[in-house]
Amino acid sequence: MKTATFILALSTVLSAVMASPHSLADSGLLVGREQCRHPGGCGWLNSGQCEEHCDGYGGFEYMQGCGWGRKRCCCAEASG
Repeated sequence: MKTATFILALSTVLSAVMASPHSLADSGLLVGREQCRHPGGCGWLNSGQCEEHCDGYGGFEYMQGCGWGRKRCCCAEASG
């Protein structure tokens, strides 16, 4: 009985922590994926071309989904 009560209390605390708004999101420390710098065109065959696309713009950072399995290249912020 004590174990079941402990598990219930722990799950209540964890769900309250996970449901609360994150304080780092407002501080500007986290950057959303929506900020795609120098985006490439959406397509299915863009893999391997992002380094060339982002050459001169700070380098390749990540690929962002465009829907239906398509992706586009997003470049890192240029330094300088």
